[in-house]
Amino acid sequence: MVTASQEALERLKLAPALDHLERSDRAEAIATWLENHGVSSAWELAPVFVNAGVDIAWLVEFVSKLPTASHVDVLNWLEARLSLKSLISQVEQSTGRISELVKAVKSYSYMDQSPMQDVDIHDGLESTLTMLNHKLKNVTLIRAYDWTAPRIMAYGSELNQVWTNLIDNAIHAVNGTGKICIGTCVEDDQLVVEIVDDGPGIPPEVQTHLFEPFFTTKPVGTGTGLGLIISNRIVADRHGGEIEFESHPGETRFKVRLRLAHVAAQEN
Repeated sequence: MVTASQEALERLKLAPALDHLERSDRAEAIATWLENHGVSSAWELAPVFVNAGVDIAWLVEFVSKLPTASHVDVLNWLEARLSLKSLISQVEQSTGRISELVKAVKSYSYMDQSPMQDVDIHDGLESTLTMLNHKLKNVTLIRAYDWTAPRIMAYGSELNQVWTNLIDNAIHAVNGTGKICIGTCVEDDQLVVEIVDDGPGIPPEVQTHLFEPFFTTKPVGTGTGLGLIISNRIVADRHGGEIEFESHPGETRFKVRLRLAHVAAQEN
């Protein structure tokens, strides 16, 4: 019995991803089988077995090696073991996620570091994506990084505010379910960060107002209308760069240009 439970626990690690319909069908089949074997809490146990990747064939083989009188107790015992293992796994994953978020927060805010410093733009983009991960669950995210792009002297935490504003706007544009591409490259002595979404585009009558204070197309309570103007001031005033954009139905592209010559001069 212990060996069989170990096998079930191993299946838990390799349990296949199922859609809602498959999960429901399997749970119903297993619950019916459990009821036929006298398990009173069959509908409570069935989802645990489904999540562990255990099917009826495995259960049949499992109980075939045991006295009939012990089937109910053993099946309840097995469900308890699987539930405990699943709970431990969730705690471990949550702990790892918390650790990841703490690291991202420190990286995002450049905590314990000087304001102006040698910055890898990709680190800032990645920490920002981690912070926004809860909004990106159903978004197809494409990274097109030029990993050879040089590090720059910059106000890292302020640039991360820019990435947050632009990526959050892109998520809003695709309604949390479209495609967003984030790319980096070097053009004409400029470090360029592009954030592109496949949303409906920005209407021409709106485009002329994008960098006006308090102008927003987001619903009341979700946008301040300050994100782009603050981003523009950070890029232009603090880093000697510029933000440009182009938009049409199916694609909106924001480009942040940071002048490498200007930034390099900060190092001297």
